[in-house]
Amino acid sequence: MRHKEGESRQQGTLFPETLDEYVAADNPVRVIDAFIDKLDMEALGFNYAVTKATGRKPYAPSDLLKLYIYGYLNQVRSTRRLEKECHRNVEVLWLMKRLAPDFKTISNFRQQNSRAIRQSCRGFIQFCREANLLNSAMVAIDGSKFTAAASMSKTYNRKQLDRLQKRLNRQIEGYLNLLKQSEQGEAESSPGAVEAALKKLQQRQSRLDALSNTMDEQGLSQVCETEAEVKRMRSGREGVIAGYNVQSAVDDETGLIVHHEVTNESTDNRQLAPMTKAVQAVLDRQTLRVLADAGYSNGEQLAELDSMGVEAVVPPNRARNNQGNYYQKHDFTYDEKRDCFICPVGKVLSYQTIQRKGKQKLYARSGCSQCAQQSACTKADKRWITRHFHEGALEQAQQRVDSNPQLMRRRSAIVERPFAQIKQTMNIRRFLCWGKEGASAEMGLTVLAYNLNRLMNEIGIERMLKLAG
Repeated sequence: MRHKEGESRQQGTLFPETLDEYVAADNPVRVIDAFIDKLDMEALGFNYAVTKATGRKPYAPSDLLKLYIYGYLNQVRSTRRLEKECHRNVEVLWLMKRLAPDFKTISNFRQQNSRAIRQSCRGFIQFCREANLLNSAMVAIDGSKFTAAASMSKTYNRKQLDRLQKRLNRQIEGYLNLLKQSEQGEAESSPGAVEAALKKLQQRQSRLDALSNTMDEQGLSQVCETEAEVKRMRSGREGVIAGYNVQSAVDDETGLIVHHEVTNESTDNRQLAPMTKAVQAVLDRQTLRVLADAGYSNGEQLAELDSMGVEAVVPPNRARNNQGNYYQKHDFTYDEKRDCFICPVGKVLSYQTIQRKGKQKLYARSGCSQCAQQSACTKADKRWITRHFHEGALEQAQQRVDSNPQLMRRRSAIVERPFAQIKQTMNIRRFLCWGKEGASAEMGLTVLAYNLNRLMNEIGIERMLKLAG
């Protein structure tokens, strides 16, 4: 049989091949190497960016950052696996110049440089701005849930925690009785074994009591035993998870994530203004068009963005009267001068009170039972209408959506693709690091890897190398 044959492992060459010859000129690792070398590690705040004259030499933070970016691009996030790649992967051998840090060194770098890693993401966006690659004045904002390192079984609401404490108290009481019987010789169990089990239960009781006190002091509705900042939240088809809500703002033209934030807010309705302000700071641009879905609808924040000159295209999240085929709110006319509503038959609904929780004013009129149009309006004798404190901002946002409906389709095309690629292609659905800082470090590495890959696909590796050179 005839097959292709490889070279003998003992065959020598007159001119030994260099490591550089094993890495093609258009290999993405060359982009990683060139871009990270452009970053100012000291200005970004990385540990050991500046070394001391004495003592053991540390690894350069730029080398460890290169290793992580390569790993996140190639679905290798485990520090132990990254350590192995340093010994067997030719691309990593080239990238690290044969350096092979142990897994603990690699892990410590990610844990201790969370803020600096996030600053590196901003550094990449500044690099794109200087290269004149970010010229769009429109971004789309969205959030996606990522599972935390903590187990779902270690998160409790008040009822679950109370139930767990009661069950633990019953177990402790049972062991106390068993210990009493053991000491009197009435039980087969030895007192030493019972005392050891009882000690573990009492330690567990102390931890649960501390969690209960934390909930009371901070007014929390839920708590996680192993990761304090984790919250239970709904995540589409995954149901309820213990995790974080990751916010991202994506550029319209390039598809780059210009800003991201790891939050433990289970909903998005308080994220629109903070994310928009952060995007303005990163892009150094005041005039901006922001696209977001109805989950970001917040009258107060929409009014704030209007005052800042930001054009927010966000569908208001309004409830609809579905208790029959009745007149809807838009069938009533608001009279701003008199601060009242006029119903379809010309009757006045005057101001009644304020609902502070919903941030809205309530208007009503009595005598609807005497109206010929009551069957089309309400079953009661009194019809109520609400008006948000920032109704004008909500109406303006709705007008922008109605006048340009294709922007909502454009929004999903812009901002949902990065999350799809991160979760599907890069296979990042759950954080490995504990705590919000650890999750933020991981997300920073994820975003930096995604952005580099995205730009390489957009403008090509050759141009990227020229810009980074």
